[in-house]
Amino acid sequence: IEHGRKLRKEMLDIIERADVAFAAGKLDKVKKMLNFVVVGGGPTGVEFCGEFSDFIQQDLIRRYPKIAPYFKVTLVEALPGLLTMFDKSVGKYVQEHLESQGVEVKLNAMVKKVDKDNIYLKDKSGETELEYGIMVWVAGVGMRPFTKNLVDKIGKEKGQTDRRGLLVDECLRVMGTPLGEVFAIGDCAVSGKPPTAQVAFQQGKYLGRMFRLGCQHSITDPGAPPFSYLHQGSMAYIGKAEAATELNPNAMIKLGRSSVTDHLWWRSLYGEVDTLSVTGFMGFAIWRSVYFSKLFSSRNRWSVASDWSKTAMFGRPASSSAQGTCEAE
Repeated sequence: IEHGRKLRKEMLDIIERADVAFAAGKLDKVKKMLNFVVVGGGPTGVEFCGEFSDFIQQDLIRRYPKIAPYFKVTLVEALPGLLTMFDKSVGKYVQEHLESQGVEVKLNAMVKKVDKDNIYLKDKSGETELEYGIMVWVAGVGMRPFTKNLVDKIGKEKGQTDRRGLLVDECLRVMGTPLGEVFAIGDCAVSGKPPTAQVAFQQGKYLGRMFRLGCQHSITDPGAPPFSYLHQGSMAYIGKAEAATELNPNAMIKLGRSSVTDHLWWRSLYGEVDTLSVTGFMGFAIWRSVYFSKLFSSRNRWSVASDWSKTAMFGRPASSSAQGTCEAE
């Protein structure tokens, strides 16, 4: 949260400085400062571009009309498509949608080097150099200092050889430690599953079941029942009240609710429907409904609903001084 607040404040600071530079006639400096580069074409990068393009078109253009033509968002991805965990048609739709919002999408572009003013890319045509005001890196998750220290403490000779995090077995037990004493879930664990909230949620429920009275002995058994992940689907907001969703009917649909859901369930059981892809406004409705349903309390739901309503009616704060001064370490 602290990093998000700091990023938002820094972006608004840069926009205010760019407005001053425009008044001084320094157009080259304005163009550099208002070029925002996002590295990583997964859900986080796509959602950031979608949200930021909304912010530009709905709020910043009205607040800073003189520098509005110079806002630029560039999304860099090393792979040949966006949202590679989705169906290719969904990734293509998302790319076209972002480009229609003014986002420049660079595919097959590998980051070779980054300094405080430029990012250096390599693609099929050769090497290119981009100036930027702010670069947001969402191309991967690095180890936290605590996790790294724990990996080093256990050592490579005991099986901790992965630079992404703690290697765990099928029961989420940290390799190289006594069975049933140290566990890892979520981003810090390398379990062969994607480092997403959905995976971490199911891992937590699995360990909770295993820790219940009568199951403590099971978790120390080499033959303990392993963690089984059920992928329910993937979602990403893409801007302009649209989203891309891909649902797993086997996980979402149950028998006995209606003839339509019964039909889909039997088709999915026999492999006729692997995933259900929904894009556009309907995807956005599903995305918001799932997000809202996962909030922990009525107070949180009321707070989020109020924020959505205020944004729809009055827009987002576009002044740096309104964003707080919390520093991230």
